[in-house]
Amino acid sequence: MPSVSHSEAESYLMCRRKHYYGYGLSIQRIVTSQALYTGTAGHRVLEVFYRTLLKAGETPREQLLAWGPAYDKALLEYELIVSEGYENQTNRANLWEVLFDTEWGYFANEFMVSSGWTILAVEEEFSLVYDEENDSRYPMVIDMIMRDLDGNIVVVDHKFVYDFYTPSQTDLQPQIPKYIGALRAMNYPVAYGAYNMLRTRKLKTPEPSSMQFFMILRPTAERVLNTFLEQTGVAAEIQALNELTIEERSMKAYRTANKMVCQSCSFKDICSTELSGGNTELMLKTDYKIRERRQIGVTVK
Repeated sequence: MPSVSHSEAESYLMCRRKHYYGYGLSIQRIVTSQALYTGTAGHRVLEVFYRTLLKAGETPREQLLAWGPAYDKALLEYELIVSEGYENQTNRANLWEVLFDTEWGYFANEFMVSSGWTILAVEEEFSLVYDEENDSRYPMVIDMIMRDLDGNIVVVDHKFVYDFYTPSQTDLQPQIPKYIGALRAMNYPVAYGAYNMLRTRKLKTPEPSSMQFFMILRPTAERVLNTFLEQTGVAAEIQALNELTIEERSMKAYRTANKMVCQSCSFKDICSTELSGGNTELMLKTDYKIRERRQIGVTVK
């Protein structure tokens, strides 16, 4: 089925060659970058915490009463992640402190559930069919859906970032507007969205306000529509590529090739080797593996 996520569209727009490696050849590095590893570890801890609260009940009081057991499970999940090999990077804030420090850590200053917001969904999977004739779908996994104190439905996306996003950056970022548009199309009355940002930069004197930032976004209806139309346009281009042979796709996978894109790209070694006419066979066997792709199972038309 034609299915293009926000992450795939973002990869394609960033660099077609990067998209070719990640989604054409479906490969990923065996060793994950520390920034990605930290974000994945942090997401796992937050998911365990909020999912435990959600399982405790559907009311703010039931969820708040489950705070202690949820916190304990979050601690156990962090310990499990460490036992699996996670190590903190020396030039980044310690993830345990980012989450569990009793003064400036995330849980000590979590305001949503502690102030009476209600968790409605955690890591929920959706797949919007927006073109039934071609069975074109927009799959997504929402970190959290909440109800605020005024009864508004809120889409929340957790971000582990070196520095907080600025308003000018979020004015253009498409992720939250896409989620809002897709959920509204599925008759889910989302009022607004937010990036729940946890800072991973090491600071000399960290404080709650310098380590956590809940950035609210209230995109206009036009912004939501235009952003989703861009998603469907990019998806159509990607779907056309999927009809080609892998050799034909490789020929069309042009490189963006600038410092901003290449310096953090996990494929820069294989990309450079191929560009110079080198043999990448050994590199593919030793440094890369088949990419693990999450299958989205919930379909709503």
